[in-house]
Amino acid sequence: MYFFRYPLKTCLCFFLFLPNLYAQLEITFPTSRLVLQRDNDNRANVPVTGQCPTNATQIRAQLTVRQGGNPTGWVVLDNAPSNGVFQGTFTGVTGGWYNLEVKAYAGDTELASTNMDRVGVGEVFVTAGQSNSWGVNCYSGQANDDRVSIINYWTGQAGQFSENALPFAVSHADLSSGLNNTGMFPGAYLYLWGALGDRLVAQHNIPVMFYGASYPATNSKHWVRTANGEESWGSLSNNMPYRLLGATILHYLKRTGVRAVLWHQGEGDNYYQSYNDYVNNIGTVIDKSRAQMGFGKLSWVVSRVSYIPATLGSEYNNHETDPNIIAAQNTLASQPNNWAGPATDGMIYPIYRKGDYFHLHFDSDDCPSLVDVWSQSLPPTYFANTQPSLPNRTILLTTGYVFPFTTSPGQQVQVPYFSRVPTRADNQYQVDILSETGCYLATLATGTANPLPVNLPGWANGRYRFRVKSTSPAITGEVSEPITINGSGNGLPSNLPPNVLTTTRNGNWNDVQVWSCGWIPSLNDTTELKHTVTIPSGFQAHTSQLRYADGSKLIYENGSLLRIGTN
Repeated sequence: MYFFRYPLKTCLCFFLFLPNLYAQLEITFPTSRLVLQRDNDNRANVPVTGQCPTNATQIRAQLTVRQGGNPTGWVVLDNAPSNGVFQGTFTGVTGGWYNLEVKAYAGDTELASTNMDRVGVGEVFVTAGQSNSWGVNCYSGQANDDRVSIINYWTGQAGQFSENALPFAVSHADLSSGLNNTGMFPGAYLYLWGALGDRLVAQHNIPVMFYGASYPATNSKHWVRTANGEESWGSLSNNMPYRLLGATILHYLKRTGVRAVLWHQGEGDNYYQSYNDYVNNIGTVIDKSRAQMGFGKLSWVVSRVSYIPATLGSEYNNHETDPNIIAAQNTLASQPNNWAGPATDGMIYPIYRKGDYFHLHFDSDDCPSLVDVWSQSLPPTYFANTQPSLPNRTILLTTGYVFPFTTSPGQQVQVPYFSRVPTRADNQYQVDILSETGCYLATLATGTANPLPVNLPGWANGRYRFRVKSTSPAITGEVSEPITINGSGNGLPSNLPPNVLTTTRNGNWNDVQVWSCGWIPSLNDTTELKHTVTIPSGFQAHTSQLRYADGSKLIYENGSLLRIGTN
């Protein structure tokens, strides 16, 4: 009896005094099957963040090849993790399908290890447009290759998702959850895209990921009105359809990068929109998407489509296709970093679209042919002659759309956010209100709820954005889209915090349009001159500090004065 009892006590003591080998080590970014966009040299940076034992002094990691690519070997990912949080980046990772291994150390002692299968460096796309992009499900549209990914999120209805509960579990682009239960976040059927992914994987030997941001029965006016910030237009609300694309950009593509928007829309504009209408409408949508992206010149692959069968209205008699819409799409496709997508107006009944009573929509039998034409529209020359949009920083926290778009002071709004921050137990999230141009004005709320409720201040009067930030660790999130607050206040808090105001154009110092924050600098503000700025006659200007960029100039007119700091 004693012979067995003594060794047991010894073993217990041995394990009690060992370093905490099984302490928590968790990866919060990336996630399994996520694909990061490569550059045209077939490389990408792969950020890795997570939680680790609080006594860890170093985090090491490696990417091992699963299929394609080159192993990284063990690298020091973070040489000074901070109180249980680590962050680092693999640089210049070759396109491929990898497994990720991470280990935490205290000195030379290994504390914990973890791994993640299937991390990709390859091509990322978002599909957008109307019903023939939204699609139908079809068995021939699913992927066979393991390296094709989607976020499988499907409510059965277009445009139904909540930004305070965004998914981040990435799936293989197949129909394993059932023919009627597979969709591509934020709203589209799997349709043909999984099979197109197979073609691209075979062609380039890299993983591919798709997001689906289409909305059926929409025309270019739906898209341009909502891209311009209208909350409701026609029968659609909550900034649909544009918000599908906008939310994908804000919450996902800013993190991963993207090759292109695959655009199929135009049928709803046949007969009703001119060449100029379509160019201007969709051109505005393209510009909006690029501004939201914030880096790179987001590529658009523009399909040439306009077909509406005459059975849908007398206006389509002898007008089933519209050469003005096709010409407009050709113009958009020829613009810098864009590309011509498929031309499908000739793919009509009785060979195609047999399943639709009106013979307007493609059906499951058409998926193989649609995969062919899309594959032909994305040849190697497309990837060689366009530039992807690549993140220039690691983004862990993004702020969602805030509704309503027009409201009043004193009202409460809900601010959603999407966080991959490796938070500590004491973390809180805070909501800042910013000027439309992104200058900090005040902190309005603190908590852990998502969304965070915010009471709008009485001084608010104008256009504002919101920004969510975490406190532990301190991470500042990406800003929201703007809303309008109609009030009687002066538009700025009385105790305006200091900001850095940069000139946006040549002009007079006392012109608010000259300054990035939208107000004239005070003694609290630092000013950066990037243009030629004139202080008008008799005007006294103020700033805390003054910085000059190359080529900038400050001109004093008679009797003008600039007060810097307390001087």
